[in-house]
Amino acid sequence: MSNETKIPNNRVVGVISGSRSAEDAVTRLRSEGFDDVLVMSHVDTAGEGVNPISALMGMLAGDLGDETAYLDQYQEATQNGSLVLAVPANGEQTDRAREILELHGAVNIRYFGRLAVTDLTPQTNPSAR
Repeated sequence: MSNETKIPNNRVVGVISGSRSAEDAVTRLRSEGFDDVLVMSHVDTAGEGVNPISALMGMLAGDLGDETAYLDQYQEATQNGSLVLAVPANGEQTDRAREILELHGAVNIRYFGRLAVTDLTPQTNPSAR
């Protein structure tokens, strides 16, 4: 498990309940070439360690509204015992990472890009409702 508490850019992120499901997902992801998977038991939404200039620029640009709400969801999930997996991906890798996470029961699946967050949760997933 990583000590990382911030979700880096260019990652597909999902919440998985149970360490066994998370381990299985990480094993599958690594077998398909996703080597740098972060498994987080805590997500920082307080902004500790964030460059204050970057935070201010983001707020002025208006791009933190949805992201903050998503981070709050991830923080709540980890407080309730779930794990957050963050998988580095770009392009076609994004869809494959989402598929693998979903196969292992992930919910609240999103892609955190450099400038935007994209919801990848399929409509069939209960967290999409």
